[in-house]
Amino acid sequence: MNSRKRGSTLFLVVIIAAALSIGAYSVLDLVNTEFRLNKRAAIYNEARQAAESLIQSSIVDLKGRLENETAFPIDALSPSKNPLYISSEFVGVYSDSVNLSYLVIPSKTKYTSESEFNTQPTEIIGGQVPPGEWRYIDPRIPGNQFDELAGTRVYERNIEIISKATVTREQVGTAVAYARQYLQVRDAPLFAYAIFYNLPMEIAPGPQMEVFGNVHSNLDSWFQASSSLDIHSKVTIAGDMNHGRHPDSGKSNSGGAVKIANSSGTLVSLQDSEGWMTSGAEDFYDRSNQAYGGNLQTADHGVLPQNPVGVNDYIEDTNSSTSAKESFNSAYTLIQPPLSEADLQIPDASADPEGYAEALVLNEVEKQKYSYKAGLTIKVDNSGNLSFVSYQRAADGTLTYDGAGNPITELLTPNPTQPIATYHPFTEQSGTITSGLHDKRQAEDLNTIEIDVEALKDLIHGNDSAEWGGLPEHQPSEWWNGIVYVDFPQDGSHGSRDDNVNPAISGWAVKLTDAKVIPNPSFAHADDLYGMTLATNQMLYIKGHYNADGDRSTGSATEPDSAGDFAQQDREAPAALVADSITFLSQNWSDAKSNKSSKYRNATHTEISAAILTGNVPSGKSGSNSYSGGVENFPRFLEKWKSKDLLMRGSVVALFESEVGVRRFGHSDVYSAPNRKWGFHSKFGEGYLPPGTLNTRRYRAVDFEMLDKTTYEEYVERIKSNY
Repeated sequence: MNSRKRGSTLFLVVIIAAALSIGAYSVLDLVNTEFRLNKRAAIYNEARQAAESLIQSSIVDLKGRLENETAFPIDALSPSKNPLYISSEFVGVYSDSVNLSYLVIPSKTKYTSESEFNTQPTEIIGGQVPPGEWRYIDPRIPGNQFDELAGTRVYERNIEIISKATVTREQVGTAVAYARQYLQVRDAPLFAYAIFYNLPMEIAPGPQMEVFGNVHSNLDSWFQASSSLDIHSKVTIAGDMNHGRHPDSGKSNSGGAVKIANSSGTLVSLQDSEGWMTSGAEDFYDRSNQAYGGNLQTADHGVLPQNPVGVNDYIEDTNSSTSAKESFNSAYTLIQPPLSEADLQIPDASADPEGYAEALVLNEVEKQKYSYKAGLTIKVDNSGNLSFVSYQRAADGTLTYDGAGNPITELLTPNPTQPIATYHPFTEQSGTITSGLHDKRQAEDLNTIEIDVEALKDLIHGNDSAEWGGLPEHQPSEWWNGIVYVDFPQDGSHGSRDDNVNPAISGWAVKLTDAKVIPNPSFAHADDLYGMTLATNQMLYIKGHYNADGDRSTGSATEPDSAGDFAQQDREAPAALVADSITFLSQNWSDAKSNKSSKYRNATHTEISAAILTGNVPSGKSGSNSYSGGVENFPRFLEKWKSKDLLMRGSVVALFESEVGVRRFGHSDVYSAPNRKWGFHSKFGEGYLPPGTLNTRRYRAVDFEMLDKTTYEEYVERIKSNY
């Protein structure tokens, strides 16, 4: 009996042990399966992350290349040109034993032929650079309201990038991940803004001021008003938003209303129940988003500086205790004369990598200079002698150089019976100025080069080679491109500056007269070229109405006088004025009275239709108690404007410090302010821009996706066939 019981118990134990063994085996098998699946998932995740990282590192590389490129060849990323490649830094990270990476490092990290595409286990391939197209970033479309370029037209290119990454681990297997993303390159014209500041921006109007059009600043900005300031569009600041005055202005704060339109177009006060809505204030990010719906963005929102392609950031001279030039004013080079071929030489990259990189940037900036792009150049020598030339160019539009390394020019001789430009040396007799003019702000007597814009228009529109020298190549249709540059000798006494600035000689100025109608020849319209940009490396003075009829009953701060057809020669056309400093003089201006008290310098109503790109003297530049004048005083004046209007439609761009007109704002007996009726030119917003308009460049990585093997191979074949 007991034996049977013991046998039954033993049998039961065996069964239980077997069951436990089977259970344990099943658990172990399940654990092993889960372990293998986890390992396979881990290596796929590593492959996916590597594929993403390849694209991101290539985007960084590509942005660095495009930052200094003005031309975009469609096959720029082909193996025969400058393809994307796997960097040594990337290889170093993924082959470092400390990181325990199982990524298969390819034997070839840079392809030299399209036939090599998809032959390596890990690779990066760049697609074509498309021609691009203009696109309006509509702020009303969901998702666009927080785009810092919302409300502007941009020239957009989407560059395709695809990648493959292979990870192999012993006893686990191999995983391959495929990815694609686009680098979106967006060029926004500088004149797409009502106000664009590359310097610290200050707006502090006394009387009511209204701004129509987008406002952008690359640095900290200060907003205030004695009465009120209403900004009816988007404000983006690549620094801090402040209420009050710049700390070096020496001016007191005012508490007038400051309002900015929200995304629905309703003006909203910058001051709410919690105080002024400025950077550093509690919950500024959330409060500003709630109040403005993306229409007020600062560095806190990710806004970055916008610079013309190749131009370095402006660096403010913050040490007012010294007279040393400590600012970095590189954008100023855009208004300087062309460099010699020797100055543009590119050293060997292996022998001088830093010099090589700097030379590449210098060459790209050179091509953006107004002097380089000009179809007509008026050269002025130290004695006031004038010559008119057009630069000879290669088939790709680049300048050609003679044996001495100087740009080769074609001499033009405009008909002397209708003089375009005349020299007026400063002359004073018995206290009365008989030639030249006196600038009360500069406290300086000036020799002037006076340009008769009407005479220039007539000779350009005539398109007669006989009026310009007689040879076929002298015919305006052979060289006119809408850009006129007045070239003054450079001072040369500033030494070699890191920012490459070499300003024009002092004591001179350009003065424009008879400019109601500017050149807008019909022969240029087939190339979508309308109007004129006049640029100089000197101070610029404009007498009377410019590109506008001066009729007060029809004048608008935003709309052109004529209803819209730029193709008519004698209608208002896109225009820009570019100079070291710009001073507006009314039709009532008299050079002879320019050295007299302001009571003898009384202005009349004046109308301007032009973008202005010029310099300023920043607050603190002349000591801790010197005000820049703010946006409201950015254009300069020399008359008593009390109760008179300056109506100006266009775009206001403060791109650099003035280097010739350097006397600060705020001296007595210079002027009294006009009624400011300023706005953004509606046609600029439609894409009708002055010739040679500079662009800023921004980037976005968009449309990331993981691909399957079949789709990836299809993309590879498409890219390969396009090259």
